[in-house]
Amino acid sequence: MDNTITSLSATQQEMTLTLEPSEFTPVLEARFKEIQANAQIKGFRKGKVPMELVRRLMGKEVEADTIEFLANKFFSEVAEEKKLKIVGKAHLRHFEYAPDQKLKIYVQYEVQPEFELKPYDEYSFTKVNYQVTDADVEAEVKTLLAQHGAWVSKEGEAEEEDLVIADMQKLDNAGMAIIGGRYEHQEFFLSELADESTLKKALLGVKVGDERNVDVELRKEDGTVEQTRFRISVKEVKRLDLPELTDELAKEFSDGRCATAQALREDIRQTLERYYEEKSEEDLLEDIAQRFVKDNAVEVPSAMVRSFENLLVDNARQRMGGSFPRGFSEEAFRREIRPSAELQARWMLIRYKLAEMHNLKVEEDDIRAEAEKEAQANGLDFNQLLQAYMSDQVREYVVDRILRQKIYDVVKSKVKINTETKPIPRRRLRLST
Repeated sequence: MDNTITSLSATQQEMTLTLEPSEFTPVLEARFKEIQANAQIKGFRKGKVPMELVRRLMGKEVEADTIEFLANKFFSEVAEEKKLKIVGKAHLRHFEYAPDQKLKIYVQYEVQPEFELKPYDEYSFTKVNYQVTDADVEAEVKTLLAQHGAWVSKEGEAEEEDLVIADMQKLDNAGMAIIGGRYEHQEFFLSELADESTLKKALLGVKVGDERNVDVELRKEDGTVEQTRFRISVKEVKRLDLPELTDELAKEFSDGRCATAQALREDIRQTLERYYEEKSEEDLLEDIAQRFVKDNAVEVPSAMVRSFENLLVDNARQRMGGSFPRGFSEEAFRREIRPSAELQARWMLIRYKLAEMHNLKVEEDDIRAEAEKEAQANGLDFNQLLQAYMSDQVREYVVDRILRQKIYDVVKSKVKINTETKPIPRRRLRLST
């Protein structure tokens, strides 16, 4: 068997397989005999159909099936021998066949492109060092206490974390009330409104009996947004009366893990610090990925893009309860997410290149170390976790995660990383009555 490979593009190739009659005729004849042995044609007993009739009735189909089998067999052997970086599935484009002559098979497929990374040792990134303060801890405590809080009426002006209860009357362009446009006893938690919203700006500082006219953006059924004017009549202003954090409440909030209020505060602080350290690292790694993708315009195999597309579509489908709503255009959604899928595929190719450049591999000891770390961190049984990590369903994911971390560690050791101290982002208090 001879083979030649022709490059069609940076990611597409065609392999031509040329087989001598001695290489394919025995396989074809064996297939015909198998078909003859199982053929059931009216007028003949099973297995007694003349070979000539079998060839006449099923010859083309048998030949095509056999050639497809030979294409898969020899293509796999050549791909392994030449260490081709195949992406997706190969397909049989064409074959040329005549009895007692050479068989030519043409197989097209996609491969990872060959490319060189641009130098990155001069790259510079900034990692945020989030500072958790006592005020941040108390804000979290306040959120927990809100579960046991009570809303009570207050005198004076509405403040940032108050509840305003008001009637809303829709107005026309002349400022006159629109019949059927009245909405009574509407509740507005000021802390949950965006700072830039017209509603929040209008309601901050109001007192019982005040009236305010405010323009509100309303989204119509067709997706467009229109400005609608309302007159808001304030009926009541409430503040949230919170209990004191006692040891008993601390036990309740932590499911018995924290015996005292102080222990709960320390637990909250450690949780916040751990969360924002992970966020800081994730943001840094995302910046690194984006810089590499921006500077290396690698051509991406369509099969890789489609794979990431499918993943994004499946995630969106799951968020919608397992199926898309009536009228949802999956193809339009695919067009929208395709640029993101292409960027993710490009970063994967760049990661492969980085791993190749630095000879990074994942050994069994790496998987064991990862299982041990996760087991200790989450109180899990090491042997059970290791067994799961080694399973066919999970191993590929675990290997990819470990390799990705090795790649990031190498990159971080070769680039400049500055630090910037910031307070943690403001977290809004989630409230209900």
